Amino acid sequence: MTFDQIKSFYLVAVLGTFAKAAEQLNTTQPAISARIAALEDRLGVKLFDRSGHRVALTPDGRSFLRSAEKLLEIQAQALTRYGKGKLRGVIRIGASDTMAVIWIPPFLAALRAANPDAEFELHIGASYRLRDELMAKTIDIGFIAGPVSNPDMVNHLLCDCPMVFAAAPPLGLHGRKLTLAEIDRTDIFTFERMTRPHQELLRDLRKFDISPRLNPINSLQTIILMVRKGLGIGVVPLGSIEEDVAAGDLVVLDTEFKLGDIRFTVCYPQGPDTQLPEMLTEGAMACLKGRGSSKSIKMLY
Repeated sequence: MTFDQIKSFYLVAVLGTFAKAAEQLNTTQPAISARIAALEDRLGVKLFDRSGHRVALTPDGRSFLRSAEKLLEIQAQALTRYGKGKLRGVIRIGASDTMAVIWIPPFLAALRAANPDAEFELHIGASYRLRDELMAKTIDIGFIAGPVSNPDMVNHLLCDCPMVFAAAPPLGLHGRKLTLAEIDRTDIFTFERMTRPHQELLRDLRKFDISPRLNPINSLQTIILMVRKGLGIGVVPLGSIEEDVAAGDLVVLDTEFKLGDIRFTVCYPQGPDTQLPEMLTEGAMACLKGRGSSKSIKMLY
């Protein structure tokens, strides 16, 4: 009985298919089937009922799952203790667009310097999509607008990022307080409809009974590009435009109402091998602490 067999069994059990387990372990479905068959032969019991479209645990399989979780937890603890605190293998990190633009680059640089034997695979996207990837265990950890309300998910508060109205200087909207009537007549570029920033912007606009034309875009960098070109106002995280503001390409607008902050959390699935995401969480918090709180990032720990 090997840890490869135990890990393969555990992933098939929690993901529901041999194919998904093979994808996560970067191997083939026949290889997973062979490991499970060898494990069943060694234990002398059938662990899965393979009669349906999705494999199901047998009573013996459900009993062994508890043992597998304990064994994998012991393995993870041993690797952490005797592996000199280094990460190894392929680490899959999910990050929202906002985190990718304002914070992931220095964090990734620090990770690579401290863990030369690890490879880091980045998944950048909207937080609601990354939540699905976390639940499917196709990423190991996510830095997203959270928390994720699920008992199978661990959440740690990370930071708040203030949202602002921004525009190109030639539009002449800065240097004074922008009225609600002016906002109502303006094109606004912001995040896609299913995201928390978009929904909170809609809520705030309704409070003041105004309905400017919203232009949802699924890329923060494209939003900033459109605003820089003078095509409208952007509702963006302050941290994402600091360099543009410093260069004079964009200005932060003073308006009659203030936008809320986006709260970001570190999220990862519960399981027997949480040492890896816990190490990443500690590294993330240390990286943010080194940067310190500012107008664009407010630490929450």
